[in-house]
Amino acid sequence: MGQSIQRRQPVKQTIFSTTLNNGIVLLGEELPGLESVAIAFHTPAGAVHDGPGRCGLATLSGEMMLRGAGDRSSRQIVDSLEGAGVQWAQSVSMSHASFAGAMVARQLPIALPIYADILRRPLLPDDQWEPARQMVLQNLAGTEDDPAHRAMSALRQLHYPSPWGMPSEGITAEVEGIGLEDVRAFVSANVRPRGTIIAIAGRIHWDAFVQSMEHLFGDWNAGATQPVVTGQRGPHVRHVQHDSQQTHIALAWPAPPYRSDESYEATAALAVLGGGSSSRLFSEVRERRGLCYSVSAGYHTLRDCAAAVCYSGTSAARAQETLDVMLTEIRRLPGTLEQAELDRVKARAKSALVMQQESSAARAGGIARQWYHLGKVRSLAEELARYDRLSVASIEAWLANHPPQELSVVSLGREPLEVPHEISA
Repeated sequence: MGQSIQRRQPVKQTIFSTTLNNGIVLLGEELPGLESVAIAFHTPAGAVHDGPGRCGLATLSGEMMLRGAGDRSSRQIVDSLEGAGVQWAQSVSMSHASFAGAMVARQLPIALPIYADILRRPLLPDDQWEPARQMVLQNLAGTEDDPAHRAMSALRQLHYPSPWGMPSEGITAEVEGIGLEDVRAFVSANVRPRGTIIAIAGRIHWDAFVQSMEHLFGDWNAGATQPVVTGQRGPHVRHVQHDSQQTHIALAWPAPPYRSDESYEATAALAVLGGGSSSRLFSEVRERRGLCYSVSAGYHTLRDCAAAVCYSGTSAARAQETLDVMLTEIRRLPGTLEQAELDRVKARAKSALVMQQESSAARAGGIARQWYHLGKVRSLAEELARYDRLSVASIEAWLANHPPQELSVVSLGREPLEVPHEISA
């Protein structure tokens, strides 16, 4: 087992990390003011490994892993977790399949063996295949009825190189062609210790936790997952036909990934542009001109690339004007940032960081994500200091060197919109 690292911070934050011999990374954050504990298991069986024509395979696999593991049936897993008061969750992202639980700290010894079985000994039983498949298909039917979701999904497919922009929830036509043997092969190939991150936060006893993890996972040995072959990105402009009185507009352009120090300048600039009811897009497009019912801008990151993202939902009659004004505000951002705008952004961001310390589940997920992106965990003090260092000058310098360009534009509605060639070239 690798050497354990402990760092104590002046804000009474204690962060631990160690790596088991099989490559599993264990992370911990002690939050002594809480009675709860939360744990998150992230294994590298994400949707990026679905493969051509099988979009949704990782999501189906994650669902099947909960439907019986070790000596417990699907019903017994749920009964055992909920009987111990565990608030459990499962999800699949592009990079990981995740299983998480939050509970009163004394119930942790009950929960850990159950999660170990889910990861190491999923049954993937025949009799649960059709119910699992139908659940995924029903969820897809729900997202397909959400035009905003469809627009944003199409945008990610345009903006990111294949397969990083594919929808992790799947595509109905491709899910319908997946079989149980595909799931079994996927789990065998991708649910592996190397690349797995297990993060715990709350009222923890670190040494005892590490011993438990060594007992439950120490003899789990399997090879690494296959590397992802990155392909080409899609065209820059796409119209999705949708018979509706509404039109949904989604825009994206390149931004630095979270691991880059410049990501703080990028996220602050985007927050000024469209991060809330005091933002420029909200004030100009929605409030002053009344062009739309929803408009926003934000930041989306993968490990190696990221995007600035804007969205608006509007009427078909006002869609072109909405797009034109959005583009005007995006172009106007460099060189016009005001100190008061930055002060509001910094206050909101720092408040969110401090409030996250009140939630063991938020911290467990947060430290796991940081490790995946950075290979380390930043303390609260380090994060707050980074926001303190942000200035109008530093953001303007970043904008001057990285003006919004090479935009990807998706419209979803009756008629396509006119997109200036120069913004997407």
